[in-house]
Amino acid sequence: MATPSRTNVAGAAAVGLLLVVCVAGGPAAAAPVSAAHDPRVGPLFLAGTPIHVCTGSVLDSADGDLVLTAAHCIAGSGGALSFAPGYDRGVSPFGLWTVSQIYVDPEWLESQDPQHDYAVLRVAPAGVTLPTSVESAVGGGFELATTPATASTVTVTGYPTLGDGPVSCTAPTTSTDSYPTVVCDGLGEGTSGGPWVMGSRVVALVGGLDHGGCTDSVSFSPMFGPGALALLDRAESRGAGDSTPFALTGACTRS
Repeated sequence: MATPSRTNVAGAAAVGLLLVVCVAGGPAAAAPVSAAHDPRVGPLFLAGTPIHVCTGSVLDSADGDLVLTAAHCIAGSGGALSFAPGYDRGVSPFGLWTVSQIYVDPEWLESQDPQHDYAVLRVAPAGVTLPTSVESAVGGGFELATTPATASTVTVTGYPTLGDGPVSCTAPTTSTDSYPTVVCDGLGEGTSGGPWVMGSRVVALVGGLDHGGCTDSVSFSPMFGPGALALLDRAESRGAGDSTPFALTGACTRS
């Protein structure tokens, strides 16, 4: 089934995100399985609503307060979003965390280059009874690492809008016009920003080309290289955050 993008349609409209128009079709792929919730992965909700629009993952960082997602999931300063790590069927076992700052690559700010479609979010506890950092709350974070060569096996996890829990798929990577690619059915709306994991490292995410893909069965990612690592360094230094433009519209050319 084709989706307008991997960002939730209703939620994106609510925050003014502009969506990609996609074309149906695509290669056959194995369906993902419902995943036991990983406490480090969770949906991004519109604050104060039950609508989740994208997926994020906790990063291992100096202060333990950073979350990775796709840049096209964010508009403005990100203050309209809350992160719910380990969310499953209406339960947020590790609480809600409010986005307080966002950091995006300069190439995304300048031209929304899909190869720089990643963002680091600083989050703060939404409740006074929560731990001081999201990383301590969930028991650790992923190491941000560069994207490996094709044919590497990754596990992709995301929160589809039409479900109430995570789905996960393990598959080898390929490449499409220099964008890392996985073929796995069922990763539709809401899975943008979902991490591609190897062991304890996050090496890619659902995003990049066509905002992550025009069908549920093929997912893309930007390449993680020096720019992604530099972005994490900037966030860890606690410098001023960014304010992003709305994601540009475009017509999908892939099926």
